[in-house]
Amino acid sequence: MRDTKIDIARGLCMVSIFLLHTEIYYTGEEIIPYACHVDNSLLAFVFISGYLFIKPSSNTFDLRHKLLSILKGITLPYFIFTTAIAFPKAFVREDTSLVETLTSVVTGHASWFLAALMLAEILFAIIIHFSSKSKHPTFWLFICSTLPYLLIAAIYHFVPNDFLHDTNIWCWQNALMMLLFLFAGMMCRKKKLLSHLQQPKILIILALVIVSIKWLVTSTDMTLTMEPINISSFTLLLVDGLAGAMLIVGVCRHLPDNALLQFTGKHSLIYYFICGATPMAVCLALNKIGFSYSGHYWQVIVTFILVFLTATVITYGITKIKEGELKRS
Repeated sequence: MRDTKIDIARGLCMVSIFLLHTEIYYTGEEIIPYACHVDNSLLAFVFISGYLFIKPSSNTFDLRHKLLSILKGITLPYFIFTTAIAFPKAFVREDTSLVETLTSVVTGHASWFLAALMLAEILFAIIIHFSSKSKHPTFWLFICSTLPYLLIAAIYHFVPNDFLHDTNIWCWQNALMMLLFLFAGMMCRKKKLLSHLQQPKILIILALVIVSIKWLVTSTDMTLTMEPINISSFTLLLVDGLAGAMLIVGVCRHLPDNALLQFTGKHSLIYYFICGATPMAVCLALNKIGFSYSGHYWQVIVTFILVFLTATVITYGITKIKEGELKRS
């Protein structure tokens, strides 16, 4: 049976991403600070991906089946959507040529988060496959998920950031950081921790941790940005990411079912592929008809609603096309 609360959690994460892109394309800048919600939404999405990585009823792990699932679920859609969007994107954005846009597709930067998540899931699947052969699979899975995070933290401490950014092909550095969050999500399901996370006192503690971190980051020069990687404290990012993910998942256990958020969460991959193109197109159209931003946030809210509804219609259409193809096959 599908977990509707997990769909709602993923749906809320997508709302956060769409709000960011709406603010940027409509006003030219982020109004709600990026540090306050975006990285938390992205890492919560990774955490949830780990939560759903293996079905509880499964006694064995089929590496080949999982790799094919990643190929069909992320890799092929990545190339199809990013290539399709590349042509109108190059036409609309005068500062980017078609060659540059297509190059970003090939190098995994056309949609950095999904490229990193795809690579992270492939690596995680391989780690699960080999660790399951040992006498202590959970221990080795923890070690192999933690060491890459520590490695990236060490590398960024000693190597100039500009050089690392230039060599981040297919966002491998982000992918290595995601492994630990995939592991945490998987353990959350395996150990049945959601019943504890949804307790009010636990949620209050998590909220206080998040508020404290956000206050510290926004009131100082600290940054916890995942892409391009600009992280003042990898320890603080880990605490912030895990606390934020658990808070989102825990709060959503108390929320009533919501058809729109559930649909968004169920088809979050499609939403993510169009989270840049849809706000850009809608904001261009609104500016053309004279509904330009004049300093009032209610305009952003109206624009966001239009953007999200447009994205939902597009996603619904794509899902119907996919369903039709499955029926014909």
